[in-house]
Amino acid sequence: MKKDELFWQKLMQGDKKVVEEIFQLNVPVLFKYGRRFSDDDRLIDECILHIFLDIWKNRLNLRNEGEIKIFLMKKLRKKIEQKASSTQLKRA
Repeated sequence: MKKDELFWQKLMQGDKKVVEEIFQLNVPVLFKYGRRFSDDDRLIDECILHIFLDIWKNRLNLRNEGEIKIFLMKKLRKKIEQKASSTQLKRA
């Protein structure tokens, strides 16, 4: 079984340790990726934390999405775009 498949399986089973492992393995890459869309480090940190909270809250509805890193990167980009657009709306 591939490592990502095992991660998905354990995540859907509610294994908190695998969430920590996924977090530790991917945060540096996610932060670097987030810098492509924002230079606000605090916003990027907040978005990364929110995607992991969302994943944990919705773990029972998850399915194997393939490579976890790619899944997280897509989620992060979407979250940063949402936060950036809502911040711009508040300023207008």
